[in-house]
Amino acid sequence: MNGIIKLALWAIFALSILFPPTLPAAPQGETLTLGVFPYISANQMMEQLSPLCNRLEEALGKQVILVSAPDFMSYVDRTTKGEYDLVLTAAHMGYLAEKRDGWQRVVQSGQKTAAVFLVRQESSVKCLEDLRGKKITVGNRRSLTYLLAKEALAEKGIILDKDMEVIETATFSNVVQSVFLGEADVGATPTLLWDNWEHVNAEQQRQLRDIFRTRPAAPSFLVMASPKIDQTTIRRLTDSLLSFQDTEAGKTFFQKSQFGSFQPLDDATMESAAPFIHVLVQPQ
Repeated sequence: MNGIIKLALWAIFALSILFPPTLPAAPQGETLTLGVFPYISANQMMEQLSPLCNRLEEALGKQVILVSAPDFMSYVDRTTKGEYDLVLTAAHMGYLAEKRDGWQRVVQSGQKTAAVFLVRQESSVKCLEDLRGKKITVGNRRSLTYLLAKEALAEKGIILDKDMEVIETATFSNVVQSVFLGEADVGATPTLLWDNWEHVNAEQQRQLRDIFRTRPAAPSFLVMASPKIDQTTIRRLTDSLLSFQDTEAGKTFFQKSQFGSFQPLDDATMESAAPFIHVLVQPQ
């Protein structure tokens, strides 16, 4: 496709959110599927990640199709079943995929996950201690952002679902919108989204303010490859993504996406995600 994703893929990707197909991994075929964990809306995801798909296509000489899943756990399940060839995934999901299912490391994002607490400008809330008895909106209870927010509140003696009512939204973008509309007193969302990100509009930036930021934890994103992908392809992928930041397209991509860069994916990084995988493992 010469690095161009056809317009028809917009429809294919949107349908994959609503009616996701069961796709076998096909490393030897003409197309590859890039499974992206559902952290933003389908339209935002396609807009943000198209340059990354172009880079992958150039490296592999194959068409790359973006697909996702309706929620975090169905995404984890489809990764386990091998329905994707490549994944752009959260760190704890990647750690689980490697340890349990044999997924292979490619790269990590330079940007790391941290949670920011947002309130409206006129809110009386000044710090975490003021949140007891308030209503909080979050993106997903199995996300690193939620876990970091929960930990930060617990350190102040505030227990979610006991001392605060929790509203779970479909995406992190909805968290910002929920606080903006006054549906919740506070929202916890990734700093990746809030800090200079084009999908938070100017009015939201004016009407909201942050009161606390957690410590950065694991990287925001890992790129990993199916166990069926051969080592030559893995090396080609790794080399291409590590050098992406040296191109004009890459510089634009990293600036707009706030990924920071792509970096080698090492043992220390993977282990930093280990404490969070308990929320992804279903009870037997």
